[in-house]
Amino acid sequence: MKANDDMRRPDWSRQLIEGSNIKCLDKEALRIARENYKIKQNRNHISAETNKMSDEEFLTKMKLVVNGKLSNAAMVLLGNSDYDNILEVPVRIMWRLYGSNDMVKDYMEFNIPFITAVDKVYAKIRNLTYRYMPNQMTLFPMETQQYDADLLRELLNNCIAHQDYLIGGRIYLDEFEDTVIVSNPGSFLPGDVHKVLKPGYTAPYYRNQLLADAMAKFNMIDTVQMGIRKVFNIQRNRYFPMPDYDLSIPKKVAVTVYGKVLDVNYTHLLFERDDLALETVFLLDRIQKKLPLEKEQYKTLRKLGVVEGKMPNVYVSAKIADIIGERALGS
Repeated sequence: MKANDDMRRPDWSRQLIEGSNIKCLDKEALRIARENYKIKQNRNHISAETNKMSDEEFLTKMKLVVNGKLSNAAMVLLGNSDYDNILEVPVRIMWRLYGSNDMVKDYMEFNIPFITAVDKVYAKIRNLTYRYMPNQMTLFPMETQQYDADLLRELLNNCIAHQDYLIGGRIYLDEFEDTVIVSNPGSFLPGDVHKVLKPGYTAPYYRNQLLADAMAKFNMIDTVQMGIRKVFNIQRNRYFPMPDYDLSIPKKVAVTVYGKVLDVNYTHLLFERDDLALETVFLLDRIQKKLPLEKEQYKTLRKLGVVEGKMPNVYVSAKIADIIGERALGS
């Protein structure tokens, strides 16, 4: 489905469910939604007003309920799994653990309400402690978890917000030894990951506008700060490889997140050069992964003095780290 077709299509998340009512929702999910809303608003008078509202009044204000009927968005975020049959399409998140032979060792499926499902999915990941040397001048390794909690929650919440529910399918979190892959049904609306990383980029629209708005109000996502930029910056601040977006399969978006260092020169460079633009780090990441660059992109990196070699045999410069090390020794 083309982007223009998506824009003309009615918002699935706003559609009302015949025969539904407030009793189809999960009480704990409703409580969490209220508390998260008050935290997000951070105003005493709004908290006081929210406390006085009934659940139906609160959800009507959030536009998730209209004349007592639930929207699809209300069921996705807050629905009681006992009533998931009132949704026209199945809504699930599945975690799968793969062994070294790429065979599934374990799995678990998670149902609605999705406002609580994301933390349950994250809890299944092993997320081992990873030790690495961020620069050449320390004798003590840095310790961190393989995967940042905020990063994985951001990716999963973005899958919930942007999934194309009309074509069915599940959200998957596939866990391998040193990577996790998060995927969801639907096309990638920006079309190109690189342009999303440019300063000032904003999404033209949301596939599930009501659902995205509700998730923002419930403090699950931030519609002002692009989630993709946030994910890339988290990895950059950990000196880890950038996520890989795979858009090769029609109507599917898959993101690979790395839980280890690939190229020590790349890691050392990010540690020492916190002035590098995110776009530049994205290009350096393509270099360490032996992915192709356009000539102009390569020239940009050459001018910055952060790469060596000639195309196509280009690599992240080790000389930068050596120079910085010498400077530190002489200081």
